[in-house]
Amino acid sequence: MSDSLLCCMALLLFAVLLHRRSADMSFIGWPCLADVAACAVAGWLYALMLCISGRPLLALVFCILLLTGLYCVNAAKIRALRGEPLVFADVALAWQVVRFPALYLPFLPCKALASGVLVGIAGLTLLWLMPEPVAFSAWWLLLLCWPLFLLLLCSPYGQAVAHYLQTRWPLTFRAQDDARRYGPLGAALLHVCWHLGLREHTSTNASVSVHANTALPRSTPLPNIFLVQAESFCDPRIFSPHIPRDFLPHYDAACAQGISGSIAVAAFGAYTMRTEFAVLTGQSAASMGTDAFHPYWSAARPCTWSLARHLRNRGYRTVCLHPFYREFFFRHKAIPDLGFDAFISLENFPHRATFGPYVSDASVARGMLELLQDDRPVFCFAITMESHGPWRAGRLHGQGLHLPGLDAEAGRYLRHLRNADAMIGCLCAGLREQNRPGILGWYGDHLPNLPHLIPAGETAVPFFVWKTSRKYQEYCEKIQPETLGEKLLTIHSH
Repeated sequence: MSDSLLCCMALLLFAVLLHRRSADMSFIGWPCLADVAACAVAGWLYALMLCISGRPLLALVFCILLLTGLYCVNAAKIRALRGEPLVFADVALAWQVVRFPALYLPFLPCKALASGVLVGIAGLTLLWLMPEPVAFSAWWLLLLCWPLFLLLLCSPYGQAVAHYLQTRWPLTFRAQDDARRYGPLGAALLHVCWHLGLREHTSTNASVSVHANTALPRSTPLPNIFLVQAESFCDPRIFSPHIPRDFLPHYDAACAQGISGSIAVAAFGAYTMRTEFAVLTGQSAASMGTDAFHPYWSAARPCTWSLARHLRNRGYRTVCLHPFYREFFFRHKAIPDLGFDAFISLENFPHRATFGPYVSDASVARGMLELLQDDRPVFCFAITMESHGPWRAGRLHGQGLHLPGLDAEAGRYLRHLRNADAMIGCLCAGLREQNRPGILGWYGDHLPNLPHLIPAGETAVPFFVWKTSRKYQEYCEKIQPETLGEKLLTIHSH
């Protein structure tokens, strides 16, 4: 048996063991989809490296290092986000890790990965200096398997293939459940098959009929509307007795005079765009299939309804305001498609004062209030950045809050949270000063990644909808994010 075949068999065995270990899967039931997926990926990588280098041992070592690194990152994500593994849509976020390392690297085992890279470079260098490479072989043919399979899925026959796979191995599109059942690579393979073969044949607007039929009042003037997606916003008082009851006075006042409650968001500590897209479009995660993992990857998959488009058709000037880079999460493509007249990002943001590493909430509030004008009502959707984690030492240069019973990281987060509460007060006061009524909607995109503060199993974030001209109180327990637009339009019509 040739050296190249022996190395390939060793790699396939390693891939299966690693894959089953990462998914905590039993060794009963060989073969299974997870094993096939692990072997397919490992075999293709081995063939690629063997064709490039011609050295079987070098290809084996390189693939082992690559797969080990991949599973280390997967384990780090599971640990940081409380159970969610890597999904195939994370490929679209890979470039952001390079461009915005401060948002991602603190959650990765950087020292271990760096050590592995150095050892790998040294080992691969030595292997490259070995005797002459092997001659051309049939391994090139293996490289055609994946491209041909993907082309098949994109062809008219792909729908039949994807439908069979979905019937044989049904998906829940819940990352944890699918990875637990089929392993990370098995779930990713099925997600890719569904995405390429069945995605375009799935309706995405089943959940927006209520919003689309919500009429706006004919009376004038129409109210200005502010909707704020507050980064990592939560009410920490429900998690810790060490935080004073009067810690969020402006938030409490707004909740006491409007609709308030909690939203059951899709992820913990990350994936802002999932909550954002659901709120703006009224689409539930269950209706989007693989698009639920990264809704903006496909440039806001065409939808028949969005909150911004609904309001723009009724005379509103619609503006999205986000003090970060416009191409982050592909917002530069998605936001215009969702019906916004303007997208104000970091590149053209009017106020760039920071608090910590990001533009302050106070600056965002000033930018929103400057959009108000008497001749045309404004709908401004703002996405804040000040409270974005991680909240590591040195971030605020000693300005974090010091409360007994809480660590320093939580104290730095609470300092940002106090600024968010001040932003609520500023926006409410600014809306009251206008000639037309005003509405302020506010919600958190996800809970902060603070495992010492946030108990395991918690995912709900707070929200409220407040109006200048009407005072009443209503509490809603754990609504879905796609129904928040309905709450906003309901208070609008009263």
